[in-house]
This record gives sequence, structure tokens and C-alpha cells, in this order.
Amino acid sequence: MGINKQVDSTTKTFTAILVLGLVGLLFLIVFGNLAGNLGFAANSEGANNTNAVINNLTGGAATFFTFSNVWFTLLAVVLLIIIVMSVIGVVQKNQGGSFSS
Repeated sequence: MGINKQVDSTTKTFTAILVLGLVGLLFLIVFGNLAGNLGFAANSEGANNTNAVINNLTGGAATFFTFSNVWFTLLAVVLLIIIVMSVIGVVQKNQGGSFSS
């Protein structure tokens, strides 16, 4: 039996076990055995924690985009400075390293 066939067989077996396990877990959640523990039931501790995390993430994103005009303005100024410095460097390099008047 070649290594390719053995790996192929192992991959198929692992995939089958994984799919069966996920389907089994899904049935347990849907039919309520794990719903209270995993936070899928309404007003459970898990559901409340999930909602708190979602609210924190959306609040953080909203705060970031409230100040995004400041960040983008600072970024534009820094990029402009870098461009000006690059142009000065190229001009100095082409003129032998010194400015002429």
C-alpha cells in the first residue's frame, strides 16, 4: 500500500468522523441538551456574554470611525512628508549630494 493511498484513506476517515461529530453536536444543540451550557438559549449566561461581546465590538468600531477623520488626516500628513523627503533625496542624489544655487 503506497503512502498516497494511506494518506488518502486516513484523510477520508478523519473527514467522516469530523462530519459525524459535528452533526451530532448540532443535534444536541438544536434539541436543547447543550443549549443552556453553550449560550444558544435566550437569556442564558452564554447568550448574554455573547451579546456583550458583540456590543463591545460594534461600540469600538463606531468609536474608531468617529475619530477616523483625525487618523486619516494624520496619515495624509505623514505620507506627504515622506513624499517630500523622497523627492529631496532623489534630487540630492542626482546632483551629487549637494544643492546648487
